[in-house]
Amino acid sequence: MNLAGHERGVGIAEALHGAAEWPVIVLFGLLTQLGDVWFLFLVGGSLYVAGDTLPWRGIDRRKGLFVLALGLTYVALVGALKAIFQLPRPPGAGTPPELVGLPSVLAAVVESITTADSPGFPSGHALGTTMVWGGLALVLPWGTRRKRAVVAAGVILLVSLSRLVLGVHYLADVVAGMALGVVVLGALYRLSDDGTAPGRALFVAAAVGAIGVVVTLTFDSVAASGGALGAWVVWRAVADTTPAHPTTRREVVAGFLVLGAGAALFGGLTATEPPLALTFLGAVVAGGLAVGAPLAGERLA
Repeated sequence: MNLAGHERGVGIAEALHGAAEWPVIVLFGLLTQLGDVWFLFLVGGSLYVAGDTLPWRGIDRRKGLFVLALGLTYVALVGALKAIFQLPRPPGAGTPPELVGLPSVLAAVVESITTADSPGFPSGHALGTTMVWGGLALVLPWGTRRKRAVVAAGVILLVSLSRLVLGVHYLADVVAGMALGVVVLGALYRLSDDGTAPGRALFVAAAVGAIGVVVTLTFDSVAASGGALGAWVVWRAVADTTPAHPTTRREVVAGFLVLGAGAALFGGLTATEPPLALTFLGAVVAGGLAVGAPLAGERLA
């Protein structure tokens, strides 16, 4: 299917982006971080490692891992879909706003959060935000499910709007991302017995990652596949011995250190983009460290 830009956007994205001054662009660049990969994985990883020891009401670690698995599935899925459709972003999506007198370091940050250059359909931010924030609404014990759904819907709409204001997506991109996110989230939630059997969601993430490598052999597809595979393999090994609830704060701190090591390894891979074989092995280890973090924390504490 080959949809032209004007057919995907119906002029809405162009109007919103064209009317936004640079302070608004920067503001929405910050708001869009609520659906960025790093933030979604931070939320899922924190819930998984900390469990119910969070300052607010936490959850069983298996449900936290389910949220993390949603993030892994999203990354693998959106990469494959973008490679299949290969539809461009709006013109100027890679052009940052003009900021006079801003230090070079801050200018680089602003450019990073307000631009995009990969294929545009579907919107990864809309897809990932719908899956992860929707997953949070399903598994967290805060308030009523309706209130959680309202908060999640608000964040999803806000992040999706930010992609239009930033001028990095057409309307059809974000609508497709949200719609697909609802379908995939619902399927994984049921498959995982309401989030209590995260290994099934991890298997789906690994399977989708493998398909992504077949569709397009790139750094992103190999990294997504390796991370999901490492997470699934390690969970199969430690599922029965990983405590559902932390017992001490030292255990949680040690777990976060292991999780941080996995995140640092993955970040290093992203920054250097080594050969694909090394990327795959490094991603496997990073995904395994993330899933093994609670058990490792218990052993190290």
